[in-house]
Amino acid sequence: MTTRIATDGEIAGAFVVCDPQWRSKIFWGGLLLLLVHPVGWPVALGYRKALIANLVYGKEPVLPNWEGKVSFYFFEGLKAMGVIFGYLSPLYIALLLLSLNNGMSPDSTWFYTATFFVVFTMVSTLSFPIIVLYLTFFSDNFRLSWPMSLMLLTAFASIIFFIPAGFLQVSKSGKYLSAFNIPAAANTLRSHFVAYCLAWYRSAIMSLIGHFSIPFAPWGVFWCYLSIIYEFNSILHPERSDAEENSWFDRLRNNHKLVLASTSNRFVFQCLNPSDAIPCFMMKIGPVLVPLPRFISRHFKVGV
Repeated sequence: MTTRIATDGEIAGAFVVCDPQWRSKIFWGGLLLLLVHPVGWPVALGYRKALIANLVYGKEPVLPNWEGKVSFYFFEGLKAMGVIFGYLSPLYIALLLLSLNNGMSPDSTWFYTATFFVVFTMVSTLSFPIIVLYLTFFSDNFRLSWPMSLMLLTAFASIIFFIPAGFLQVSKSGKYLSAFNIPAAANTLRSHFVAYCLAWYRSAIMSLIGHFSIPFAPWGVFWCYLSIIYEFNSILHPERSDAEENSWFDRLRNNHKLVLASTSNRFVFQCLNPSDAIPCFMMKIGPVLVPLPRFISRHFKVGV
């Protein structure tokens, strides 16, 4: 059995197992995303903000607890949604004015579309590209030209790419309004451009895994939310003056190992104080380690 230190990309997907109750915490997060609309997505966003403090200051357990905190996470998540749609609002306003100026008027389609994205908030950020594609290919009245459609979608993709840099300002200050400190966010992006692009690359893979882990998609999505938070915030960790020496970023990089099993893509993540009687089996997909359910782990005998 060989061992090696995990890479940052592998740690981002695997760190959750260092919490003895990680399965139950992800279970409740996924259940909220699955069943409690439109509350689940804001709660997940607020939970992620609480996770950042645990990671930076080395709090135990690493994943925040759920008891008595759901309403707090919900209101924190609404603020996070305000950041996301604050960044995107100029595009929505531009598209609305463009449509109205070309003879379109609100009808039942507008109402049902808006209602769908309000109820299913988890996919609400897809509303803009979906509307653009609808106006490009399917609208009976006004249709966007190909150059205009391409320009709008490019602007959308650029803003989405930039938004995590804004949220990193929230991580540093604890205040959501700091996300709109565009010069500071741009400086973070410029100073860490390669690491930022790598974080986006890994996050995109984790997001695809989470969303297409059918029938476990809600839990996969919640896992990828947590992993993405780790991925981006690890960029800033070396320069944070308020970070504890025993932060989870340092502990995971310096003290935790991956134990290589019988094949190249099967790993067990060995924590400092493993409390799970059954080792957690993980599948390696590209640069990412994905924790799998307990009933799958039981089928693999790996010595730790």
